[in-house]
Amino acid sequence: MNFTFRRDRCVALIFAAALASAWVATPLVRAEQGRVFTVQSEADLKKRADSLLKGITDAGGKVTYGSVEKGDKDDGVVIKNVEITGPDNKKVTIEQVDVRKYDWDNPQKPKHIDFSIKKLVIPPDALDKEAGELGLTSLTINADFDYAFDDAKKTFEISGIVVDIVELGEVRLKLKLVGLAMADIKNATGDAPPGQKKDDEAGMKLLANVNLAGATLSFKDKSLVERMIRAEAKKKNMSEQAAKAKMLEDLAEQRKKAEDDATREIVDTAIKFLTNPGTIEITSAPGAPANLMMAFMAIMSSPGTLKQMLGLTVAVK
Repeated sequence: MNFTFRRDRCVALIFAAALASAWVATPLVRAEQGRVFTVQSEADLKKRADSLLKGITDAGGKVTYGSVEKGDKDDGVVIKNVEITGPDNKKVTIEQVDVRKYDWDNPQKPKHIDFSIKKLVIPPDALDKEAGELGLTSLTINADFDYAFDDAKKTFEISGIVVDIVELGEVRLKLKLVGLAMADIKNATGDAPPGQKKDDEAGMKLLANVNLAGATLSFKDKSLVERMIRAEAKKKNMSEQAAKAKMLEDLAEQRKKAEDDATREIVDTAIKFLTNPGTIEITSAPGAPANLMMAFMAIMSSPGTLKQMLGLTVAVK
């Protein structure tokens, strides 16, 4: 487990932290205000703990927590004061994990989850050089995850993922895919059954059957753009105003070289966002579910075709 700061690892880190801290126990059977809650025995809780922690403990990580309370939902738990230590002895802490719903029967590949994380703190010694260049001494992350597979309808829907990196900005995602079930993913990513040869084309076959029904991805800037400009200015020994002007100049040059309207629109959006950072939002609203394989092919051939196929709009607010 490596807690170095990289933007493409943030979600994975949060998810791992949540799993690491979700092995906790609710009390045994009890009555509360006239209601009877059915909960697990101590043995069941230990089994749940082992299954949830397997991936992290196999990598040499350790987890401790301060207290556990029953959540609002029947199978929910609230875990407080979580500490995760990697094999390199670097630590992250979480003030609270609220697990509202979870596929406890499939803890390693859950079909549905609904939980939030409050104050996941990555301390200075767990950050790398890139974080220092952005002027970061620590990272504080709050997050919500809510997704579900419906195997009967073969749909995968992210009702809402929110990752708020307090020092940088907030990412939000909604997504709906059709033609996809958990079993399909297992077949495409897992090993072949005993006596059978692994299908090297399984991933491509899966992609060919999955369609995008809709998606929204947004980023709300808090200080990322400002930090990037400051880092660029320091690197090139110029003023922040000059660094920003140079970045805008480079984007303008890219716009001149663009060969289609779709690419020019993307560059225009980038210029607008850099000039006046706010919230940048990408929305896909195809008239009919769009095949992902065809979408990837369109990326290589024509951005304009991709935009039309996926019903893409990009806006700065």
